[in-house]
Amino acid sequence: MPHDYTQLDNQYPGVIALMPALFTSHQFILRLAQQNQALYIDALAAYRCGPAPFRTLHARLPERLHSFGHLVRHRGTIPSDDIFGHRSECAQWEKL
Repeated sequence: MPHDYTQLDNQYPGVIALMPALFTSHQFILRLAQQNQALYIDALAAYRCGPAPFRTLHARLPERLHSFGHLVRHRGTIPSDDIFGHRSECAQWEKL
């Protein structure tokens, strides 16, 4: 059964408000997890039986930012370190 993101989605506007004018998906995920630890853990636990729970969840969380087009705009991709310190490409966002 897919995870219900409703409660996490409700947190997005507040987290977006805390972000700098330009931010990466990696920065957003970290702030979302810091500000909403229990909800983040619940979402992560939904993927615990898969081969890569963090990667799966971390792919889905920034995708959901597209639903907040009145608050942010996708600016392309840039190199960034994920929460484990691994360098990869991720989306950059601009607050509106």
